[in-house]
Amino acid sequence: MKAVEQEEPADAVVGTAPVKTKVPRKRQTDGGPEILPNMAHFVALVRKCKRTVLLTQMLERHGCRELPELVQADGGGWSPQARRTLFDHLRQEPSERHAELNAIAERVMLLDDPYGAQATDALLHEDADQEILMSPTDRCSKALYLYLRQEHHPAPGQHKGSRFDNAERLQVLHRQWKSEAYASHYLGPQGAAFQFDRDIEVRLRQRIASLFPHVPADQILIEYFTRQEARGNADEGDDAPQISHTLTAIFNGTVAHFQQVAGGEVVEHEEPAATSASFSWDPGTGSLSVFCEDREIRAPLAQAFRDEVLACDVDIRDMPVLEFDLLGFASPEMLRRIDHERIHGIERISILQLRITRLINQRFEEQATDRTIHQQLASTALVTRDPRDLRDIYAVAYDDFGLDDLSGYALSQVKLTFRMATQPSRRAHNVSVQITAPNGLTHRMTEDDRRRVFDQLRRLGVLRLL
Repeated sequence: MKAVEQEEPADAVVGTAPVKTKVPRKRQTDGGPEILPNMAHFVALVRKCKRTVLLTQMLERHGCRELPELVQADGGGWSPQARRTLFDHLRQEPSERHAELNAIAERVMLLDDPYGAQATDALLHEDADQEILMSPTDRCSKALYLYLRQEHHPAPGQHKGSRFDNAERLQVLHRQWKSEAYASHYLGPQGAAFQFDRDIEVRLRQRIASLFPHVPADQILIEYFTRQEARGNADEGDDAPQISHTLTAIFNGTVAHFQQVAGGEVVEHEEPAATSASFSWDPGTGSLSVFCEDREIRAPLAQAFRDEVLACDVDIRDMPVLEFDLLGFASPEMLRRIDHERIHGIERISILQLRITRLINQRFEEQATDRTIHQQLASTALVTRDPRDLRDIYAVAYDDFGLDDLSGYALSQVKLTFRMATQPSRRAHNVSVQITAPNGLTHRMTEDDRRRVFDQLRRLGVLRLL
C-alpha cells in the first residue's frame, strides 16, 4: 500500500526535522468528588498520602473489610484509577463510617503545613519511627502514622501514647507567634438556593479565568463537596440536618522557584505551580467564606460565586462583608465578658496578642511642584503575651509598654487561644484563632471548631455586618 505523501508547508526549511505538535493528554481523574461528595478531607488525604499501607490500616481498623487490590503509582501513593476503585468500593459503606473516616482525615490534613510538619518531625524520635522517615514519605503520611500509633495499639502490650495530640498542640504553639493565612467572609443572599451542574461549572470557570488572564479556562479544575451537619434546636423540635457546600478551583496560578544541583552546578528553576480559590457556603447562617492567596481578588471571586452558583442578580454591595469589630478588645472589660459569656463547648479563651495602630495626619510642602500634600500615616505596635505569663494582655501592655489606655488606637489584629472542651470523638484541645480587621479569620481549623468560634464571636458582639 502506497504511503500518502504530505505536502510541506511553504515556509518549511529543507533539512530540518518537522516541528512536533504537543497533543495534550486526557486528564486522569479519580472521581473523588462525584463518588464520595461528602468526604472532601478523606479524598484529599488519599490523594496526598504516599504510604498507602497506612491508609489501608486506617480503613481496616475502622470497619472497611475486603478492600480491593490497588496499583501503586510511581513515587508512592495510588494511581488515579486505583483511587477511583477504592472510592467506588467505599461508596457502599454506611454514612456513619463516611463521617468517621472524614473526621479523622480532617485532623490529619490540618497537620499538612510547615508548622504541622515541624511538630510531627519533632515527635518522630523512636527506633520504630525510622521506617516512616524513609522515602517515599510526606507530611500527611507522618501525621497519619502518629494518629494510628496513638489510637490503635501497634503491638500487644504496647502503650499507644498521645503523640498525635501532642503534634496538634505543638502546631498551635508554633502558630501563635506567626501571622496566619485567613479567609474573608461575606453574608450571602438570604433564601438563595445552591445550584451546581455542568453548565454552571463552565460559567464559573470562565469567570475565574477572567480574573486570572494568564490561566486558560480549560485548565481550571473545579471540585464540589458537601457536608451534612446537625444544626437544629432540640428544645424547639427542629433537628433537621443542614447541608454546607464547598467548591474549590485549582489552577496553575503561581510560579515555584527552587534550586537543584546538576552537573556540579546550582541550577535555578521556575515552574508553574498550583494555587486555589475555595468557597464555603453555609445556608444555615448565610455566610460565604472565600480563600485565595491574593486577598484583593476575593471580593470579585465572591461575586462570581454569587452570580453563577447562588444565581442572584444583585450588586455586590447587597452581599455585605461580615466584619470583625475589634473595638471591644481595647478595654480590659473584654476579659470579664469572655469569662461570663462563653458558649457551651468552650472552656476558656486567652488573649495572646494585640496589634494596635495609631493613625497620623501629616502635611508637607513638595518643593519640586510647590504643592501642599496631605498624607495619612500609620504607626503600629504589637503587644504579645507569652502563654506562660500569668498576667493578662492588658497588664502586659501597661507594665511592659506603658500603654494604660488602648481606646485611642485602632485594633487591626487580635490573636486568641480557644480551649475546646472534650467531644465524643476528640479530647480537649487548643485552637489558635487570629482575627484580622476588617473580615479575616484563621483559615485552618476543623469545621466543628470554626462553628464554635463563629458562635462565640457572635455572642461577644465581635462579628457584625459591615
